[in-house]
Amino acid sequence: MLGRNFRKHLTLKPLRLQHDSPTEFIVSQWQHDKSKINLKYCVYRVSIFIIFFVSWIFTYLKEPPIGKPRWPIYLTNWGFTLIMLQNLLNSIMLIVSLISEKVINKSDLKEKIVRIYPVYWAFNIISTPVAFTISIIYWTLIFGAEGATFTAMNFIVHGLNSIITIIDLCVVCHPIKIFHFIYPLLFALSYTIFTIIFYIAGGTTKTGSRYIYPILKWDQPGKTTGICAGVMGLMIVLHLFTFGIYRARIKLFDRFVRPRIKESVISNGEEHDSPHSFYNKAMAISEYI
Repeated sequence: MLGRNFRKHLTLKPLRLQHDSPTEFIVSQWQHDKSKINLKYCVYRVSIFIIFFVSWIFTYLKEPPIGKPRWPIYLTNWGFTLIMLQNLLNSIMLIVSLISEKVINKSDLKEKIVRIYPVYWAFNIISTPVAFTISIIYWTLIFGAEGATFTAMNFIVHGLNSIITIIDLCVVCHPIKIFHFIYPLLFALSYTIFTIIFYIAGGTTKTGSRYIYPILKWDQPGKTTGICAGVMGLMIVLHLFTFGIYRARIKLFDRFVRPRIKESVISNGEEHDSPHSFYNKAMAISEYI
C-alpha cells in the first residue's frame, strides 16, 4: 500500500499556482527587510523589463517586410515574448506596491496588485527553462545548420536571455516547485502541435522553407518526433536545474545573511518572527513539489 504521505501528493494540488506569501514575488532574496519594497530592487526589475521590451521590439523591426508576418512562428520569439511579459507583470507589481507605500500610503492597493502573482509565476515558470532550452538548441543545432552570422541581436535573443535569467534566479525570492515542470512541458507540447499544423497547412518561413527550423522536418515524422521528445525531456531537466539554483540560493541566504538579520533583530529588540527575518516557506519539505 502507498504510504499516507505519498498518497496525499497524488492530487492536482502540487500543480496549483498558489503560495502562502504572495509578497515573496515583489522582494529580493537578499534584502533584509522584506516587509517593504526595496527601491534598488524595483529599479533593477524595471531596468530588466526595459532591456527585454526594447529588444523584443527590435526583434520584429529588424525583420524584412516578408519576414514580419512570419515573426510569430519562431520558438525564439515565443520565449522572448514570455520573458518580456513576466518582467512587465513583475515591474507593475513592484511599481504599484512602491507607490502605495511611499506616495499614497494605501496598503490595500499593494495587496490588490500582488494578487496577479499567479499569472507572473506561470510566465516565469515557463520562460525560465524555455530560455535555457532556446539557447542550448540554437547554438548547438541550429546556428551552424542555418549558416547564421553572429550579431548583437542574435546574441541578445539566444544568449543574453539565458544570462539574465540565471542572474534573476539568484536574485528573486519566490519559490520554484518540482511538479511545476508540467507548465513548460505543456508549452513545448503546444509549440510542437503548432509546428505540425504549420507544416500540414503548407506554411513557409521567410526564406521559403517548409521547415520552421532545420531540425523540425515533419516529412520525417519519426525522427522529428524523437527530437521533440528529447527537447521536452531537456526542458524537464532544465526545470530541475532551476529548482537546484533555488535551493542553493536559500542555503546561501541561510548561511550568510540570516545570521546577520537575527543579530540586527535582537539588537533592536524586535521579535524573531518579524518581517525582517522573512522565511522562505517553500523550503519546507512538503512544499518542494
